[in-house]
Amino acid sequence: MKRVAIALVLFLALAHPRDALAQTARELVGQGVRAYRALEYDAAVALLKRSLSEDAVGTLSTAERAQALTYLGATELFRGRRDSAALAFSDVVLLDPSYRPDELIFPPQVTNLFQEVRQATKTVALSVPPVTELRARGDRFTARVFTSSLAEVAVTLARDDGTPVRELYTGPVADSLAVTWDGFTASGTPVPSGRYILRVAPRTEAANAPPARQVTLDIDQRADDTLPWPPAPTSPALLPERTPAGPAVRSLAAGVVAAAAVIALPSIIARSSGGNDARFAVGAAVGAAGVVGFITQRPGRPLVQNIRANAPQRDAWMKRVETVKAENANRRATLRIVIRAEPLATAERTGSSP
Repeated sequence: MKRVAIALVLFLALAHPRDALAQTARELVGQGVRAYRALEYDAAVALLKRSLSEDAVGTLSTAERAQALTYLGATELFRGRRDSAALAFSDVVLLDPSYRPDELIFPPQVTNLFQEVRQATKTVALSVPPVTELRARGDRFTARVFTSSLAEVAVTLARDDGTPVRELYTGPVADSLAVTWDGFTASGTPVPSGRYILRVAPRTEAANAPPARQVTLDIDQRADDTLPWPPAPTSPALLPERTPAGPAVRSLAAGVVAAAAVIALPSIIARSSGGNDARFAVGAAVGAAGVVGFITQRPGRPLVQNIRANAPQRDAWMKRVETVKAENANRRATLRIVIRAEPLATAERTGSSP
């Protein structure tokens, strides 16, 4: 009965391809896997190829596509079509160099051929997080480089117009390598906002060198806003710390006016010729009294008691100023860069030949 059901599924997939696609590529992969396990290799190949067809490519994730290609390669191998199996495995390597068939599921003849193909298929790949935020100098953006076999590569960052920014790594990669970046250019300055290209490429131009891979990064450098300075305490919160000019000036003015009046009114002070000396003496005395009053109430004289009363408020304000100063210095020194990566491109080849 199982073979009859699988044959019916195969017939429907071949006779009505649009109806088969309507089942979704994921369902077709599941049916192909079941056919493989039931040793119905012809049915498995048809179903798996249908799931990997151009019309259905976008409906499978990278992991699901790698699974379908691996089962397709294993099925072709057991059908005696080693070249087709190798081509399917090569597509898996190009899709994801880090992928390995599960040795608990696939027998040694499958995993051995896959490893042979992996060593012969030269490719590299990049894996980057979709969003990274660098907020301190210790933070790092991390990209992982994968290779199918030992390769000498260079990982570089450049502006989208090709202007070099920084070389992040150069050297061998045998399987995978984490490459980190601190957000700074080669000259030690934070990168400005803009679009950048992160690229991994072989260092040699050999015929079997892996093709270069790259991903576009949108980088946004953000400056933290600084805090405003705390307002200084003023009246009426603070008592006056120096004597005002008003009372002293009034005292001096009163003495001058009074002295002038005494001198200018001789008829009131004295009528005889000897009265001139008297009125000048009185006027001088009155003026001197005004000067003495001005001196005793001179403006700007420190008021010690008020200064002492204001000291706690002034000290508290200075502490707030120092706190804001330190916070602003920290904010200006803090690196804040947001890095957004565009979706990674898949392998160049997208399907296997029959």
